Amino acid sequence: MPLQLIFTSAPRGLVAGRSGFCTVARHASLSERLTQQLEALGTPHDDVVGATFTFRRLETGGQAWYVLSRFVARGLDYSQRDNRLAHHLVFTAEEAAVLPPPAALALRWNGWKDAWTEEPTWLKEDARPLPLSAHPVLTPAAGWREFAGTGAKAAWLVNASGAAAVSLLNPPESAQMLRLLAESAALLGRAAWSATFTTNAAKTGADGFDWAVGPASGRPTIDLAQAAQLAAPAGELARIAATGAGATAPAAAGPTSSAPRRAADAHPSKPATGTNGVTIAVVSLLVLVAGSLAFVYFNQPAKKKVVETIQPTPPPIDSTAADELLKANRAIADVDGFMARNDFVAAGKLWLESCKLSPTFAARYRDQYLPRLKAKFAETTTAGLLARLESPTATANRKGMLEIAEDAAEALRIGESLEVTKDAAWEELTRIRSRAEMVGSLDIRPIILTQGEWLTADLGPNSPSTAEFKLSMAAAEKIGRFIDTTGANKNVTVNARLRLLPLDSFHARDEKTKYQPAEIRTGSQANWIEATSKSGRQPIVIGVGSRLNTITLNFADNSASQLRDTNQLIEIELADGSRQTIALITNVKALRPLNLGLAALKSDVDTGVVHAAAWAEPIVNSFIASSGSLGLYPAGHEFPDRDLASTRATKSLLETDLVRLERKSGPGAPSYDEVKARRSAFTAQDFVKAGAPWSLRAVSARGEEGLLLVEFR
Repeated sequence: MPLQLIFTSAPRGLVAGRSGFCTVARHASLSERLTQQLEALGTPHDDVVGATFTFRRLETGGQAWYVLSRFVARGLDYSQRDNRLAHHLVFTAEEAAVLPPPAALALRWNGWKDAWTEEPTWLKEDARPLPLSAHPVLTPAAGWREFAGTGAKAAWLVNASGAAAVSLLNPPESAQMLRLLAESAALLGRAAWSATFTTNAAKTGADGFDWAVGPASGRPTIDLAQAAQLAAPAGELARIAATGAGATAPAAAGPTSSAPRRAADAHPSKPATGTNGVTIAVVSLLVLVAGSLAFVYFNQPAKKKVVETIQPTPPPIDSTAADELLKANRAIADVDGFMARNDFVAAGKLWLESCKLSPTFAARYRDQYLPRLKAKFAETTTAGLLARLESPTATANRKGMLEIAEDAAEALRIGESLEVTKDAAWEELTRIRSRAEMVGSLDIRPIILTQGEWLTADLGPNSPSTAEFKLSMAAAEKIGRFIDTTGANKNVTVNARLRLLPLDSFHARDEKTKYQPAEIRTGSQANWIEATSKSGRQPIVIGVGSRLNTITLNFADNSASQLRDTNQLIEIELADGSRQTIALITNVKALRPLNLGLAALKSDVDTGVVHAAAWAEPIVNSFIASSGSLGLYPAGHEFPDRDLASTRATKSLLETDLVRLERKSGPGAPSYDEVKARRSAFTAQDFVKAGAPWSLRAVSARGEEGLLLVEFR
């Protein structure tokens, strides 16, 4: 176990007479000088969430110490001021030599303290090893692969001479950042503990740290937010990071003591003494004895010569090749594991990386694994993405929808590199990407639909102008109901925001047009939503009540004249972020309906009812007809339709339309082949295909055809 020291604000410290920020717990074997150095580090973390980790090397009394620290800010201290705490682990070079990299310890040790509520304590020595939670191997760099697209990017932080001094901007959350640092340190092998780091250079400073997470001047910068787009490094370290082949077990790079000199070298040679004469006499006697023995030996009968067979020395074991084979086996095991979990994208990515960095890897495993990887790639990937796409909450989560689009695009890129067969599953994967991109580009919010015309007053090109849009009683009633939900009353005015947008297509996203502050007020005879203005003339006024139902737009110039025959959208946003829009439609032909595709419709197996898929329901249900209702209709449906409109089309409605089309003749009649194909789909109970293309329309109270809102082609 390492030595420890805990530093925080307390009414009484470990040293008598100390209070406030002081040491409250430590091992007695920590020297006073080292204790002072640790206390001088302070508590450089003031955020109530998260933690700052540092790893540095300190020297006292000629000995090097390796210090892993965690700084937090939690709660209040005894004086009711914000409290902070520093927890230090102190290792010797010998201890570090058998441990994983320090960033891995920071992540895997569960003994970190967030607060100290006990009495000041002298910690007891403990010879047991540091208990660490289970964690994936550090090479190949799977964390970098998941975060940046390839494990090779772990080599950004290292070079041939050791840790590279870099600044890392826009880091991921703390645990993931520590894993990335640990995987980069592991590339240094026995020098892993030479790489110092801070996870918050803005608070600790970057001086003395190789890896500074945060801004640091005078060193190369890596923007981790762009990690997936940046090019991967090349070279041996990058290859090891990506495949794990050739990696050595990480250990400390502590100061290596010089080997003690041999005893014979420890003293200078001494001059000869008078004993040399005795030595010469002894040597002469030995020579005479040796000569006698030689005479006896050579005068004995000759013996049969024995031939000795010398076995050749076996070649040394190629440990490098064995290690390469081990790492290759590990990589292919990871590929196999990804496929077993139906993550064929990750499997394909790792396969391509491994083949690129080690051609022998591809040659060894291509025939065994590549056919299986390619055979199920599109089908399995499509099924997983489709399940995410069709989740009922997916459409409302724009970030999640765009992630689906990105994942689909990545799958297509990897599939192209693997030369996956472009079958039906592949085509569906392509459609998933397009659909996710389309839905992710939408801004879905409730829309009150109202049709009318603009009445404008224009006094000249440089004069103020006004445009009015008369609201029907039904539209005014819908707007009045919205005002009732805001909480506004005669005594309470509700703050809101307004903006006027051009309307070319429903749910188009606009991130440029600014909002104007507004108020929602109610009176005895009318309710109002008004955009406030410093000039005193309200630019947008929505008034509904018993006497007047109109929307008025006031302009400082003659812009009102440009509104004729245009469709406009007024968006109202409340303080809680909820929104309501009002579509002011004067030119139906200028509106482009959304096309959600046939995949946005489903049919019940039991009843044959055709309805919107779960992911498309938020779009279909966003429309509010000011009068009449909304209906889902198959191609060729005839209006007026006296039946009650519904967004759920029954099997009988579809069959009635098919019978009518089969009997229809003359101009506008569909072709025989078209009707036959639809009848065949109906017989096969593929009701969505039998009615394609479908449309969502507004229908008047008299059953007359109205606005085309959404197509399903």
